[in-house]
Amino acid sequence: MEEKLAGQKQIKALEAQRNQKRRSLFDAQDEVDRQRDELIAMIEGKLQQRTETVQLFEIRWNLR
Repeated sequence: MEEKLAGQKQIKALEAQRNQKRRSLFDAQDEVDRQRDELIAMIEGKLQQRTETVQLFEIRWNLR
């Protein structure tokens, strides 16, 4: 009977450890997804950038 009880306690402890590792894995996957979304948004922002050339001033000179 004691062996059975010890076995049940060990099973419960292992299941708790498994559940903790599963939660850690899900948290890590959520963090990876968040970082990927940030990178995609940053890349989209860079792709939407436009460049424009504006003449600010002009220099003229004469040699005599």
